[in-house]
Amino acid sequence: MFPQQGLSSRAPEAWQEAKEHKERSQSGADRASRKRKAGSLGTVSGTKAETPAESGTGPFPSAPLHIPLSRLREIEAELICADEADTEFESGEPVAPAVPPAVPPAAAQPPGQAPGDSRWHRAGAGLQAALREGSARCRQRDFAAAAAKFSTALELCSKGFAIEDPLKSSPDDISRLASWIESKLVVCYLKLEQPGLALHHSHRSIIQNPSHFCNHLRQATCFRCLHRYSEAARSAMVAQCLYVLAEGAGLETSDLLQLYWQAMIQEAIRGESSFSALYTPFEKEDKADKIKEANKTFAEKHPDYVQHIFTDPHGIHLLPEKAESHPDQQYLLTLGFRNKEIGKTVEKFVTRKLPVFPGQKITFSPSMEEAAETFWQNTGERIMAAMAFLGSTKIKDERGPCAQAIEQFHHASLLSHLQRGEEQAQVMTQAMAELATVPYLQRVSEEDDKLLQSLMADAMDILAGRTGEHVWTKIQKVALIEEYLREGEEHYLRTPRVQIPGMENINWTPRGQKYLRLENTNMFIPNPRSLATGPKKRHIVFAKS
Repeated sequence: MFPQQGLSSRAPEAWQEAKEHKERSQSGADRASRKRKAGSLGTVSGTKAETPAESGTGPFPSAPLHIPLSRLREIEAELICADEADTEFESGEPVAPAVPPAVPPAAAQPPGQAPGDSRWHRAGAGLQAALREGSARCRQRDFAAAAAKFSTALELCSKGFAIEDPLKSSPDDISRLASWIESKLVVCYLKLEQPGLALHHSHRSIIQNPSHFCNHLRQATCFRCLHRYSEAARSAMVAQCLYVLAEGAGLETSDLLQLYWQAMIQEAIRGESSFSALYTPFEKEDKADKIKEANKTFAEKHPDYVQHIFTDPHGIHLLPEKAESHPDQQYLLTLGFRNKEIGKTVEKFVTRKLPVFPGQKITFSPSMEEAAETFWQNTGERIMAAMAFLGSTKIKDERGPCAQAIEQFHHASLLSHLQRGEEQAQVMTQAMAELATVPYLQRVSEEDDKLLQSLMADAMDILAGRTGEHVWTKIQKVALIEEYLREGEEHYLRTPRVQIPGMENINWTPRGQKYLRLENTNMFIPNPRSLATGPKKRHIVFAKS
């Protein structure tokens, strides 16, 4: 399902290496030009905003520029509303892509394909006609008719009419063609001011072609139109990372992507009232000491958000260069909350490998539906908002490459219990897009790859309405068991116990192979091997006095 070549073998460190290589390859004149451009971006993109950042209480180490909405729309028009494939359809000649291919042309070229051949012109006749008419409608700005034509083309693609001669094509060609059609539907629905539909097609476009940075930027635009700024920031961050990893040569494109990413982070924190954030520069110091220092600094700068403070211990955060005091600096992210319970829940969710979303413990029944809905509106949405913000500046998660997708599975599971089928399907498709992109952003071990493939299959089954035992349901069950045991242990430790006279020196800790200790707890259960030998008399071991 996932390609074995291209960016999939590169680690996140390759992002930094690619940036350094690109800087070294530039001439002095190019670097001077870039500095002039950076200065001009400051004046063209926006002005200094009178935000908390200027008074030293904002999330960024230095006060970034405010980017107006008009500038964001210019970036979107420049990067995502134009596509090189349009030129192919109109002229009949293939054009060079804006971004170098993920693999060398010779390696990517399927058998039977001549150099310079265009995959678009090997499409079936009916499909070509629908695509040409859809492109013509777009040029006439009749986006409703264009969307209808592209939908027809997508249907033909799904029925096996994508390529006129299947023997002269590869599955990769078909996927890229389907992804391009989905991307045109994204643009059409954005123009028709239907960002919800556009978002659905942006997820599908990424699933078909996760390595193309423009697909992720289109997804970011859809999230922006829906005012989901943290998710928009993550999509823009992924787009920037993919562009750099693909050795994109356009300095202006890289600057625009970073500017868009920065604007989404600013909007996310500006529109949030339940929590605040602080980024602390981090080098190679002792992480525990740096976290204590970050928490103390946050409390001083944000006294209104001190009910619960924690610093994300898993993964290092990155910021766009335009928002950084020093380029390529790494950061710790500290969050503070007005509500203590929400803060504690978010911390548990992001620090545990197998987290449990609070809504999973609700016994769902007709009489509980109203309570569950209230829980989601008052608590659930705020928890998901904080977790989405944590993901907006973090490419690699120390919990595992599938951690972000698993969070979305939790979200979809709760929406299913709330009987929000349409929203659940949207989140599951988003999870599939996240999983499809993972191999292009970091190295994936064999074990993680199996989990990734299993979760992708589970997502497809859930979207198709197929029930049964899935890897995801097993993960949920194990997580719930661990959570209940952990709660039982905490309750036991909090409950005062009556000391029986003469029993002070008794040691109740089991020994030998008769008991197993549950992971991450102080709870012991009988070893199944000892149970198989039959019941034995219980012994009390007295400690030495």
